[in-house]
Amino acid sequence: MRAAVFVRYHSGDGFGHVGWAFEVQPGVVAAGSVENHSGHIFTPASKMGFWNGCFADPVPQLQKHGYDDIKWLDVENANPRLAYRTVLWIKHEAYRALHRNCEDDVYDVLRAYGIEHLALPSIIWFPKTWFGRFRGTIAHLSQYQWPGCGGHDDAHVFPYAKPWQPTWRRPWHPHFHALKFKRLQLFLPHS
Repeated sequence: MRAAVFVRYHSGDGFGHVGWAFEVQPGVVAAGSVENHSGHIFTPASKMGFWNGCFADPVPQLQKHGYDDIKWLDVENANPRLAYRTVLWIKHEAYRALHRNCEDDVYDVLRAYGIEHLALPSIIWFPKTWFGRFRGTIAHLSQYQWPGCGGHDDAHVFPYAKPWQPTWRRPWHPHFHALKFKRLQLFLPHS
């Protein structure tokens, strides 16, 4: 199964902007993002420009939103249901410039999907830089076609799914402290 990050390089006052895409089943791809068109450092969930959908081919939707490039990779042990439940959780979380921005959202969705060894979301680089650190094959959206397209748009792939807060976002969970420690290491001098 395939997952991807897409980028709009010139959004966010030049910091860039990223979103997610992942294969739910053959011929159906979930894609979305939190746009935060207001540009505020805090935006309530109801006004943060969240969008998400399931598409036979997500590329026209990404182009409609003005994205430039996509980076994709294949994931052996994908968990599309958990990733989709994470998307539902993000939908209800307010946007915060630090630790709850587009970079954090994509990280959470793709980690829940099953991608290991993701670059950590951090305040020391911008979303477009994080996109650059994402391992995968890059393509310009105008030259990319999601493989296996030909299915149909389906908004009800997981009709009974409930939001899931990732364990690494729960302050009482060991995964939360592990992520916090790894982020802290980015600031410590290396010997």
